[in-house]
Formats: sequence, structure tokens, C-alpha cells
Amino acid sequence: MKRRVVFILIVLILVLTTACNRNGGGNVKYIEREPADCDIGIWYSVWYAYLDEMSNSVQRNTWNAWDIQYDVLLPDGTYGKYDSLDEDIIFFHLEQMADLGIDFVIMDQTNHIDVENGYINERALKFAQCIKEWNDIPENRPIKYCSAIGAIQWSNNAASIEQEAKILWDRYCMQEFGTSDYHYYLDDKPLLIVYGDGGEELWNNYDGKKTYGEMFTIRYADNGSNPGRYGWAFDKGTQLHEEVVVVMPGWNNRKGAPPVMRNQGKWYREQWEKLLMAEKKPEIVVINSFNEYAENTAIFPADTSKMTNEIEKWIDENGEISTTMYWKMTKDYIEQLRSGKYKVFEN
Repeated sequence: MKRRVVFILIVLILVLTTACNRNGGGNVKYIEREPADCDIGIWYSVWYAYLDEMSNSVQRNTWNAWDIQYDVLLPDGTYGKYDSLDEDIIFFHLEQMADLGIDFVIMDQTNHIDVENGYINERALKFAQCIKEWNDIPENRPIKYCSAIGAIQWSNNAASIEQEAKILWDRYCMQEFGTSDYHYYLDDKPLLIVYGDGGEELWNNYDGKKTYGEMFTIRYADNGSNPGRYGWAFDKGTQLHEEVVVVMPGWNNRKGAPPVMRNQGKWYREQWEKLLMAEKKPEIVVINSFNEYAENTAIFPADTSKMTNEIEKWIDENGEISTTMYWKMTKDYIEQLRSGKYKVFEN
């Protein structure tokens, strides 16, 4: 009888140990805090063309042109490629974002709004138009949009910010889908993200006309892991700030920069836990990203089993490929943040 009791105790210990390891490699600690009233934003890539399965042209098949090997969750439950111009895809993504608890989307137009004959902007405009259609349905959870620009990274001249701001003002803000019902506002102006190292200093020192730039609330994204930035490659991890905090699952631009390894979800978990344990929560949390598969920051479900680069495969804590792990983690952490009931792991 004693042997049986000892055996049962050993089994229970093993089960509990395994459960702890599966959930992050340590004991779970439950903490209750004041629920956070944060807006949740997410970067969204609008540049995927898929007009010709065999083409290597970026304007006709971005997946082939940029060697993006992800197969992404589609509305019918299968995994494959899609075109960002497809309304069925857009509404599917909006439905998924609403379920996740997203408040606004940052449309990534950072390679210049009209790059490659405007094929990206064409898709961004379609997305903004679909936002209006989505938000005009009363039972839908509203989701707003804003844009990120980045011509300054090529020009190194703040005049390009003014030029792109004018384009955005005319094409978006002056349209029926450009009001505050659809476009995300910050400090009573449409939010505009400027991507490019040194962009803030260049704009602040610019003595040219700022007619259109000043119609927006301008914020910045760069690769410096600086507090208060709205993206991009936070290789030093989440940086706390009273206005905005960015979380991302990993990053690899495949251009020689040292990648931020996902480490079976550990990196993402640690970034969220740093945010959860912060004494003061920010006004905005930005997730990088929904679907930036080219630089490996995406969280939306995808099949990575065919990836030739092993470090880009989504491997879970059991060493198995998972299509949904980052999506499920994100949903769980958003719920924790907004409920004030946190679950953190002690290693």
C-alpha cells in the first residue's frame, strides 16, 4: 500500500513539473492589479500581391518576390497565400482582430506610399474603405486605422515627411473613411507614424513648410529600441513608456542583422510579462505585428513547416511546430492586461 502511495505521489510530481515546464519553464504566479484601460494597436502589412502564382514580380506575387515561405490561415480554414486587395481576406482579418481585442491598425506603407507604382497604397486604401464598411455595422467591434510612412529613410530629408503627409491627408483624411470614426486619432489629430532612424530629429530641425505634417499627431518608429517609439525592431526587448509600449514575438529581416530569436515563445512571453508587471501601464500597447511575415514578426496563424530556415519555424515548448501559438498567447495576454488578473511564470 505504501509503495502505491509513493508511486502516485511521484506521478503527481512529474505531472505538475511537466505542466510548469509547458507553461514557461517555472511555477505560475497569479497577481491581481487594476485593469488596464489601454488601446491596443497592431502593425498590419498591406503589401501582399498574389495575382499570379508563378510570377516573381513584387507587384504580382510579393510572396515569391520576397521569398516569403509562410502559408497563412485563410477564411476557409486552409493555409496558403493571399492578396491584400481581397475583401474577403480583409474582412476575415478584421473579424479576427475584433475577437482579439484590437482597437487600431497601423498600415505599413514605410517603403514610400507610392513605391512600385502604388500597388501597396492601392491595398491600403482598400483596407481603409473596408474599415468604414466594418465599423458602420453596429454589432461589429470598431477598429480604426492609421498609416506608417518611411520615405525619409531613403531621402534623409524631412521634406519627404511633409510630402507623404499631404498624400495621406488628401487620399485618406479628406475621404468619407477619413473621419475619427475610422481613422485613429491621438491628441485630437489623426495619428501618423514616421519610420526611419533619426526621423524625429530631422523633422524637429526642419525649417521648411509643415502645413500637412502639422495636421497629424506624428510619432516615430526606428531600430533603436527607444522608449516611446511605436516600432520597429526592439532587439533590446520591450521598453516601458507612459504613452506607448511595443511587444513583438521576434524579428529577422533576413538581411544580415542579428535576429531576435523567438525561442519557442519565451521571448514574447517575457516582453508581455514586463508590460504586465509595470507599475504604470501605458495609454497604448502596440503589437508588432499581425502579418509581417517578411521580417518574421507576425502573430497571425501560419504554417511554418515548409520554412527552409529552421530559426523561422514556430516551435512550441514541446518542440513541435504550432500554427496558432502566438495568436493564442496574444489573446491571453490582452485579456490579462484588461482584466487585471495576471499569470506570470517564475523560472
